[in-house]
Amino acid sequence: MPLPPIAFYSIFELSARWGCHSADVAGWAAAGHFQVPVGIPPVSCGDETVAGLVEVPIAELMPMFRRYGPSDELCRLKRVLPPGSKTWLKVTDPADGLPIRSSDLLLAAFSVQQFEEERDLMRRPASNTGAAPRYDWDAMYAWLTCFVFEKGVPETQTALVALVQDWFVQNSRSGEVPDESTIRKRLAALWRKLRGEEPV
Repeated sequence: MPLPPIAFYSIFELSARWGCHSADVAGWAAAGHFQVPVGIPPVSCGDETVAGLVEVPIAELMPMFRRYGPSDELCRLKRVLPPGSKTWLKVTDPADGLPIRSSDLLLAAFSVQQFEEERDLMRRPASNTGAAPRYDWDAMYAWLTCFVFEKGVPETQTALVALVQDWFVQNSRSGEVPDESTIRKRLAALWRKLRGEEPV
């Protein structure tokens, strides 16, 4: 039985998928194109305890997505919207808000798909009559470029391979994922350049 479709994307995955800055994706969410949920541990909101997936006010977290200059590594989440509620709740414990990172923020796959369909973002050119590649290496390299820019180079080649293999698991439309040795061969030259073992 194949894996179910992916449920959520991160903002950084979508910036790589669409070839835009992460600030653009966050901005579209702040403008109302997407709801942004995040999974949180139990926090107090007055007399109520809230946990699990909640919607967050992305406009209040934009310092993590600056287009120019360094972005904040984390922000304090001070309001949440529980599922099915229309009332935003103020986080009272922790008193200064719950620390979250930009990579914690999610966008629901169904809303991403609707956004793409409305704007025809994923249409392939009509002139492309060749067979589709088995694995989407181009999309992976785009994502990996953004990852390295935002998060830095993984400590080991094994960690890099695992990271890429996980990306394929999360993004493969067919359910097929390249094996570890194939990924390692594909990334060997890139890894050497990232580690400064060859002239760039």
